[in-house]
Amino acid sequence: MKALATLLCALFSAPLQGQDLQLYLIPGTPAHLEAWQTVEAAARRAGIGVAARALPPDRGMVLANKGEVDGAVGRTELAASAYPDLVRVPEPVYLYAPTAFAYRKYDVANGWKSLRGHTLCVRRGYTLTERRTSGMQRQRLDSDASLLRMLRQGGCQIVVMDRRNTVVQAAMAADPDLLELLPPLEEVPLYLFLHKRHTALVPRLVEALRQLKRP
Repeated sequence: MKALATLLCALFSAPLQGQDLQLYLIPGTPAHLEAWQTVEAAARRAGIGVAARALPPDRGMVLANKGEVDGAVGRTELAASAYPDLVRVPEPVYLYAPTAFAYRKYDVANGWKSLRGHTLCVRRGYTLTERRTSGMQRQRLDSDASLLRMLRQGGCQIVVMDRRNTVVQAAMAADPDLLELLPPLEEVPLYLFLHKRHTALVPRLVEALRQLKRP
C-alpha cells in the first residue's frame, strides 16, 4: 500500500508536457491506476504522449466532455452515457468486478439484488455502483480507506469494492475476519474515452491496446 501511495504521488505530481493529451483519472484507486498504466503503455506504442490529471469522478467527466481535459481513463459506458462529446476507445483497459466485502457471510448469488435489506458503503462518483445501489440504504464515501474504516466500525454491513483492489486485498491479509463474498456482483469493462476532437486517434489506440494483450 505504501508503494502504491508513492507511485500515485509521483504520477500526479509530475509536470505535464505541452503536447501530451491530458487524461483525467480518479485518484487513490488501484483499478484506475492499473487502467492508466495500460493506457500509458498503449499510447507509447502508438506514439501518442499522455499525462494523467487527478480529478474527482463527476468533475473529471464534466471537464472531459467540455474538452478542458482531453479524455477520461477507466470509466464505464454507463458513466459516459450522459456526456455526448466523449468518444469511447472500444477496447477495454480494465475489467471492473464490483464485489461485496463484509464481516459476515451473506448470500450474494443474486447479484446486486442480494444487497437489498443490508446497509452499504460505496464509493462516491462511481456511476455504476451508485446506480446499481440506488434506493438501498447506503453511505457514499470518498476513498477505499474510508469504506473499510466505516465497515470495521460497524457503520455499514457491506462495502462494495473491486475484487482485485489491492487495498481490500491487503486489508483481508491483515484481518482474516474480513470476507470476500463471491461471486462478484457484476463484471464490467472500463474504457478510455477521448474528447471528440481526438476521434482520429481512436484506431491507433485500439490497435495498440490489442497488441499489448497479444501473447
